[in-house]
Amino acid sequence: MKNKLTLIKRSAPMCPECNTMQFILEQNGIEFDIIDIAKDPSAIEKYSIMSVPVMIIGEEGSQVRLNGVQDIDLITELMND
Repeated sequence: MKNKLTLIKRSAPMCPECNTMQFILEQNGIEFDIIDIAKDPSAIEKYSIMSVPVMIIGEEGSQVRLNGVQDIDLITELMND
């Protein structure tokens, strides 16, 4: 995998979709960074978050954003582009 993946989630109140997406990524051995908007509320504005989870794949300027629970094959394909 050559593209970086960042998962933006919310831990409080608990977000079931965020936990599902994190579980899917972990079960498939995909490395990712987590930004938790409950712990870092400034990330909401910084990343223009309207809902969670959000996955950002790639570097600034060439990023792909995915909202909600996504298929692991799509994530893997985007990370390998």
